[in-house]
Amino acid sequence: METPLFIDAAQALVAASKGAAICIMCAETDPADCHRSHISDWLVAHGERVVHLIAPGEQREHAGRLF
Repeated sequence: METPLFIDAAQALVAASKGAAICIMCAETDPADCHRSHISDWLVAHGERVVHLIAPGEQREHAGRLF
């Protein structure tokens, strides 16, 4: 999460949102089992709000891990 490539991609994701909600997806149900957790950690550490959509009607705020 500290490589220039990761940081550039994460910053581009934030810039693309222009303040609107955006969605990144994968096939894993549990974000802890997925690369989304790394992206989410970075986003939360940089002041973004991340909400995981787990199942219909179920969502979970990403607590984040400060690195």
